[in-house]
This record gives sequence, structure tokens and C-alpha cells, in this order.
Amino acid sequence: MVKLFCAIVGVLGKAFPVNIDAGQSVGDLKKKIKKDNPGKLKGIDANDLQVFAAKKGGAWLSSLSEDVKKLKNGEKTALIEALTTEELQEEDPLEDMLSGMGPPSFRQTHLLVVVPNVNLKRSAAAQAIASISKKIKPEPKILTELLPLSVTEGEYQLDKLSEKRANDSPMVPTPDLHQFWKEYGGFPECYFIRQEEVVFGVLVVRLLTEGKNRVVIVGSPGVGKSCFLMLMAFHLACIKKKKVLIIRRMKEINTGIAVVFFDGQGSYSPQTNLSPDDLFAIRNQVGPATVLVDGFRQDEADSFTSGLLPFACLATSCQFDAKQDDNSQVVVLPAWREADLLEYAKSSEWVIETGLRLVRTLKPELWTRVRQ
Repeated sequence: MVKLFCAIVGVLGKAFPVNIDAGQSVGDLKKKIKKDNPGKLKGIDANDLQVFAAKKGGAWLSSLSEDVKKLKNGEKTALIEALTTEELQEEDPLEDMLSGMGPPSFRQTHLLVVVPNVNLKRSAAAQAIASISKKIKPEPKILTELLPLSVTEGEYQLDKLSEKRANDSPMVPTPDLHQFWKEYGGFPECYFIRQEEVVFGVLVVRLLTEGKNRVVIVGSPGVGKSCFLMLMAFHLACIKKKKVLIIRRMKEINTGIAVVFFDGQGSYSPQTNLSPDDLFAIRNQVGPATVLVDGFRQDEADSFTSGLLPFACLATSCQFDAKQDDNSQVVVLPAWREADLLEYAKSSEWVIETGLRLVRTLKPELWTRVRQ
């Protein structure tokens, strides 16, 4: 029995171990890889996996090498490109790959796994069916044009949240953001700056800037995860000048998934009612970008068939199980404090919008009754 450490090429993530008998075949190895990674390889047949030996100069790749570090960040170096040209065949015994090599050990990467487009490997019958379906199935949607971005800078300055809260009202009017996101999932007309979000914003910006681990924002529904992510998109695109792709699950019926691409140069391009095939096409179209995902469950976000991988940040109200070999940095956006809720009600028309009162003015001493 040998322990082989595998890394998936082109996908952000840590290497994972596979324990297998050296007398088995590469085909058996593929099945074991699939079995040990049901979430990441959901919808992928074991036979569609491509496996390559991670050898350099007669030695296994060191996990401390720059090539492997970049590999775990989803990057492909020239060495990784070179190593993924000669695929191990299913009928080959693993002993052939291990022959002449030192025994596999820790702090090494032994196998490179490529998850190809499953549509590339199909039987003749499946190809015939696909050929017929192609005549009926429309081409994937892509982005069609770049539009000028016009949103007041003061509405999305995450690095100024602490200053705004200290010197001004914690309620920041956001009419431009409200109008911008109106067709793509929504954003409130005013944004209440909580002290927790000031600290939270500094942490998340730092984690995304470092880029070592993907960030998963969790918290109860309604605490502001989606709003924070939308602010983050503008901050990265307009302040940091980065390419950003937002993938957002829409709440409205029959609206599917929406994306908004920011080119980092003052323009954006939206598209709505998208399928996973559309997401793959759009991601190929825009190239490398910081991908922010909003409103999806863990099993959806980690599926190779969803079009969401790899991503830099996910905001979800669902439980996220970060296993030991997961490279996700899970951060929790706390629930609202009672004092902030009362301050929000005082600073907005919340009590009118909810029907709790009909008049716009309320004496300070009566706020106790609203609080109750």
C-alpha cells in the first residue's frame, strides 16, 4: 500500500492523499480518486479523469517548490504544462510509474490530475445524440458589450468605513448602488455601517489581497453578507483596479443566475438568466479575474459542473463544512446588535416600510415603544 499525494491542475485547492496498492492499475487509481472526492468531482466520471506523474529529474515534485505552490493556487507554470503532456493509461500498472523512483513520502506531490471537459470524451452514440441536440440547443450566452460605470465613489469605499462611522452618520446613502444592482439581485438605498463590518472589511480585504486561501463568508440570513460582497466588488474593481466577476443567484422567479463583470478600467458588462454552460463560456471569455460568488450552497460552489470554480470569495447563508484538507478561510459576519437595529430604525423609514407606523416623525421618548 502506498500513499500518493494528488493535486488537481487549474483548480485552487490543496493536495489530497490517496492510499492504494502499488499492484493496482491507473484505472483503479482514477476510481479511488473519484471515490475520495465526491464533492469536488460531482458529475465527473472516473474514466474522464486524466492522471500524470509529477516527476522532475527522476524525483517527485517537492510540495515546497514554487511550481507546486502556484499549482495549489490554481496556476499552471511551464513545468506543470510540460508534465501534463504524457497521460498515464488506465491499463498501466502503478508499479511502472513507481519504478526507479524513491518511495513516495510526505511533503511531495506525486500525481497531477486534470479534470477535462467531459463533453470531449464521449462514445459514438453519445456524440451522435449530442450532434442532434446541438441543432436544438442554443449557443451559450456570453457578455456582449462594456458599459461605462457611473457610481459615486463614496458609496463603496470599504477602506473609509471606520472613518465614516466615526465622523458621520452610520447610515450612508447609496442611491447609485441601489440603481446599479436593481436588475442583478438588489442593493438597499442606504447602507448602515456596523462596527463589526468595519473590522470584517479589513480582514476580508487582507485575505483576498494575500490570495493564499479562498474566503467563505457565512452568517444568518439578513446580516448583510450579499451587500458586503457587492461593496467588495466595487472596491476591488474601482479602487484596486482589478478585474472582478460577480456570480449571483437571483431571488426572483425565472431569473436564474446573474453575472456582472468589471474590467477594472471603469466599465462593466452584465448578463442574466444564465446556466452553468453560460458561466463556463463567460469565464473563458473574460479570462483571469477575481471571482465573487453569492447565494450558493457548498455542494454547488464546489462542483466542477456548476461553473463556479475556482472562486476567490463565496457568501452563503448555508452551513459550510471546511474539512482539514480544504483551503477555505471561513469568516462569520455577526448578527446585528440591538443598539444598531434601533439606530437603523431611527435613521431610516423602516418603521413606515414595515407598516409599524404611518407618520414620518416620532418623538424620542416613543422609540422605547418601537423597540419593544
